[in-house]
Amino acid sequence: MDVAYELTPLVAAKLVVCTFGTLVHLFLMVLILGNRRLRRFELMLFFLMAALFMWYVGNLLALNVGLYYGAGPTVLVGISRVVSLAGFIAAVPLLVHVQMEHFRSFASIRVWQRWLVACFYLPALSGPWLAARLLRHLGVEPMVALGRPVRALVLWAAAALLVAAGLNLYLKWYRRVVDPTLARFHGYLAGLQAFLALAWGAAYLPYALPRMGGLGGVFPTALLMIAIVPSGLVGYSIFRYNFLDLRVPRTVIYSVVTIFAFLIYLSFMRRLSGWLEAHQVLPAVVTEGVMIFILVVLLEPVKRLISRALHRQFVSEFEKVQKLATEIEEHAKQTGDVESLQTLVEERVPQELGLESAKLWRGRARAGPQGASPHPKARQVPIARGGEEIALLEVVPTAPEFSGEQLAALEILAGRLAGALEICQLIADKVKLERELAEKAKLAFLGEMATRIAHNVKNPLSAMKTLGQLLEEDQTLPPHARHDCRLLVEEIDRLNRNISQVLRYAKPARDTDRPADLGVIIDRVVGILQIEAERRRVALEVDAEEACLVEGGEEAANDIISNLVVNALEASGEGSTIRIRIVRPQSHLGWVEFCVEDQGLGVPRDKLEKIFQPFFTTRSGGTGLGLAIVKRRLDEIGGSVDCESPVQTGHATSAHPGARFVVRFREARSLVPAV
Repeated sequence: MDVAYELTPLVAAKLVVCTFGTLVHLFLMVLILGNRRLRRFELMLFFLMAALFMWYVGNLLALNVGLYYGAGPTVLVGISRVVSLAGFIAAVPLLVHVQMEHFRSFASIRVWQRWLVACFYLPALSGPWLAARLLRHLGVEPMVALGRPVRALVLWAAAALLVAAGLNLYLKWYRRVVDPTLARFHGYLAGLQAFLALAWGAAYLPYALPRMGGLGGVFPTALLMIAIVPSGLVGYSIFRYNFLDLRVPRTVIYSVVTIFAFLIYLSFMRRLSGWLEAHQVLPAVVTEGVMIFILVVLLEPVKRLISRALHRQFVSEFEKVQKLATEIEEHAKQTGDVESLQTLVEERVPQELGLESAKLWRGRARAGPQGASPHPKARQVPIARGGEEIALLEVVPTAPEFSGEQLAALEILAGRLAGALEICQLIADKVKLERELAEKAKLAFLGEMATRIAHNVKNPLSAMKTLGQLLEEDQTLPPHARHDCRLLVEEIDRLNRNISQVLRYAKPARDTDRPADLGVIIDRVVGILQIEAERRRVALEVDAEEACLVEGGEEAANDIISNLVVNALEASGEGSTIRIRIVRPQSHLGWVEFCVEDQGLGVPRDKLEKIFQPFFTTRSGGTGLGLAIVKRRLDEIGGSVDCESPVQTGHATSAHPGARFVVRFREARSLVPAV
């Protein structure tokens, strides 16, 4: 509620201070409101900045009204006084409330602290009465119009500043170890607030109110200027240290500061020219010309200063992006895990670049953002390697739009991300190759061992079988002895079959580069197993084409089909049906599906992933190599197999859910089958 009727150096200083305070708090309001969703603390901070803005803009309006109109129109004088008074009354309790909300982030708020905040809001209830008192005495100084309540208002504001200083001292001690920079920030705030509390008391409490004009002389004006410093510290901490996670591009800061400085310069030039002309020192045109010439002279130094600042900013931003990219690449080299790399990118990129969120889409998942509903502010940054897009980085800004620094950083980061993803892929391929080599070495060892077993075991078994058969045919032996010989021969046959199965699993298939006719192989396998199926009273239904050429060779296809049909026979009970068919799926062109479906007991869900492992079996007496042979042959020829149980058809019941094995062969291009 400052007033002036003549442009003196003190009044000019007051104009500069009020203008600067108005612009600083207006800028902070825009910054807080436009960068993120407001939580309670940010919302209260916004209201505090708005209250301080009202205080400074009200005083600025009062000064201008006094300079232009002298006594001034009643409406403008009343508006200036009410606006500044409302800003002051709102700022005092909001200061304590904001500090307490920030304190809540580090420690729990107790009941007495809530009551303390409420107590600071109570004096604000006198605001309408104080405003009415001001409006009734527009012809006198504002401080005189308020009268004795001024001292109570000063004590109220000083108490709020002291409480805020105490809370900042606690936060300085709390952050001292975790974040020394912000600890210093809270220390500076505490010192400034304590100084302002004592200085305001010293400026206004000892004097008689009727002698005071406006807000006072040089010392109160200096206090008005110092009162802007805490808000300036908040803005600097946001700009320099990302305080409250409010990020703002530095180019915006430089632009706003330049514009504000230019506006202040123009206002000063206009007022100085008017004052010099009124005192008959220089005409206004001459003064304005000199001031414009000075501005032109200062343009080049200001330009160099801004260029150096922008260069430092670019170096700082580039180093930050390089550090982040290096961290991502080191993580890729150490882990080689694409999933963990994706998690790291989605966590660190928003933190370092001031984004709301980031999502890395890889491989086939790159279609995810187009199929889903993307965020309205999202931007998709392609990640390409060698001209091929390998991933997509979808980012969402916290502000309404992306800044130039963020877009440049994302472009740099995209190139480094492509390298990190390629490193992960190379490591994954290396691990896969090492596993394949280890598996091949294990199978080679198994093949060598199986060959030795065949040489050292099968020949003695053949001799034992021959002797057993001869003893079984010897009529001079008792019946129970011949019966034991028959059992011995059967066990030797079973042992021979098991050894043959181990040999078949250990040795790779031959002629896998030649095509095979599935129809012919199915007919041959079904013809061989038909007698066994009739003995078990199981029906074999075949739906296959007469000629269906696939890649992989006849030996591999025969091993696959025979093992699957035998497996289905052993799983089926009397009266059940095994369905064998060939399908050409429309969704997988170039592939042929061979399906075997039984009506047995099915495969438990917890064992579906284990049934293709070697030596895993659920039947007593089984070797666990039948399905393992199927899986190995398909790996050799580039096919695949899936098991579905229970079978979702009308033939499967809860007692016999059944199982369906679907094998996919590559369709052969050659028309000449293997012989």
